[in-house]
Amino acid sequence: MRSRPARVATVISVAVIALVSCGDDDDTTPAASEPEPLPTVQTTTAIDDAPPGEGPNATVSPELPEQFTGEVGPVEVHGGSLPEFEPGDVESDPARRMTAPVVIGEDFEGNTVRIDAASDGPTLAVFLAHWCPHCNEEVPRINELRDSGAFPADLNIVGVSTGISPDGRNWPPSQWFQDMDWTYPVMADGVDMQRETFIAANAYGLASFPFMVLIGSDGKVLARWVGESDTDKLLQRIEDNLAQ
Repeated sequence: MRSRPARVATVISVAVIALVSCGDDDDTTPAASEPEPLPTVQTTTAIDDAPPGEGPNATVSPELPEQFTGEVGPVEVHGGSLPEFEPGDVESDPARRMTAPVVIGEDFEGNTVRIDAASDGPTLAVFLAHWCPHCNEEVPRINELRDSGAFPADLNIVGVSTGISPDGRNWPPSQWFQDMDWTYPVMADGVDMQRETFIAANAYGLASFPFMVLIGSDGKVLARWVGESDTDKLLQRIEDNLAQ
């Protein structure tokens, strides 16, 4: 299933609603999943062409409820956002060969996490929602390829925890990633209240979950796709696009 992009809409002064979707394949019928309202998260983000620093300069509101501490992070974006991805349109995706924005955030323990392929080499950014059943199916396949050593040796994999919902299954996401045996870096996405969206997800044009963006060592997008893929298809997509 697939549907509208992740976004956050203010419903009252102390709450926001995240409207996000979960997909099982690139070519299936749209359907939406709507988590319950989230407390207000006032995250400041910079979107510009200035050279990125070592860690994010963005901040998260100190009024963030205790249950969200460490689950939402400061996220800073350098460069223009990619257009919204149209599921099923992998080959004609207008984002292909566009320069991917550099995104700087933190993991659940406050360590800096970056998506910066031009500096770090070929990168696969994997956007996941803890409550999404298809993400729960896809992560074990990624782990299977990891454990078998099948991924290209120079490929960096970075997870992004986004579309969070405290009333969704597998809350909190920090524990979910541990339970799923995710061993790659993972960025806790932030919320931009002015744009009413999840920051990193919006910067990369997220359409539904799971959402993957493959970026070449020149910093340009090689491919984006959504939904579940079996291990053979996932590996083939990565290898074919890296070879271009």
